[in-house]
Amino acid sequence: MEARILDLDGSLGTQPVLAARCQARTHWARDWGPRVRMACSFRRFRRFEQALAERFETAKDDNPCLTWYGSGDFHHVTLALLRRLTTPFNLLILDNHPDWMRHVPLMHCGTWVWHAARLPLVRRIFHVGGHVDFDNGYRWLAPWSALRSGKITVIPATHRFRRAPWGETCREPIRTQPGEPAAPEQIEQLLWPMRGELAEWPLYVSLDKDVMIESDSVVNWDSGQLTLPEVSAALETCWRLAEGRLAGMDIVGDWSPVRLQGLFRRLLHWTEHPSVTVDRVDAARRNQWTNLELLDCPALRVSLADGPSARSRAETA
Repeated sequence: MEARILDLDGSLGTQPVLAARCQARTHWARDWGPRVRMACSFRRFRRFEQALAERFETAKDDNPCLTWYGSGDFHHVTLALLRRLTTPFNLLILDNHPDWMRHVPLMHCGTWVWHAARLPLVRRIFHVGGHVDFDNGYRWLAPWSALRSGKITVIPATHRFRRAPWGETCREPIRTQPGEPAAPEQIEQLLWPMRGELAEWPLYVSLDKDVMIESDSVVNWDSGQLTLPEVSAALETCWRLAEGRLAGMDIVGDWSPVRLQGLFRRLLHWTEHPSVTVDRVDAARRNQWTNLELLDCPALRVSLADGPSARSRAETA
């Protein structure tokens, strides 16, 4: 697997050790950042996908890639990355929010999962670690047909979602006690019943670091409930149950100042973003540390070591 950085907001440019560590190639796209941040029209998103093909110098990803692309405000970019894949895959989402609102008349960072569930190559979706906007009024915008059919499986962070129409659709949470981090063995036991589905297809992973507590990741949204070790254990377990086959991965949730174009996106920023005070230097330091720790997860360490870029470096040496 090859590593790359899609620079939409400059957040990863403040983490030089990360790019050097994984030998990631940086693709400049800051001209697109303010135009697609948080939301954009479907037409603009299609134009963005065309621009993405130009920046990556290919329209499809024939080999697995690990992509960093900045703030969770851009999480809908994952949909563009999924559309670049060429073979069937399962999708693992680690995110504090569901991101699956139905029938919203624009592309939004809170709607991309609904579109992803309709892609012909997506076999199953496993949503792990969520906490916010699952069991409140937004639940009525959830893709209930996919949830009831098992196309989407939900494993929350700290408690089962029980308000109608959740019923038995939601599985047991990562933690048995909300205030006590789950041990790796506990997480493996929880995910073990999904081994048949996970083993059937390669796994694509989309990790939004807002699934973690604030001390492990500084983000533009609400911070989640899980610790970095819990997230790493969930990632490693799913990777092993998928027999070590990654179709690709993206990592978002790096904090950046909110720069937008257009009154509508500014309105979304004012009404949807939580009010947070962030020290830029501290945010870059903490997020780089977390990104480097994620690189040490067996799923990424093994996959990156076995990628085409690694083989070419060995041949050159």
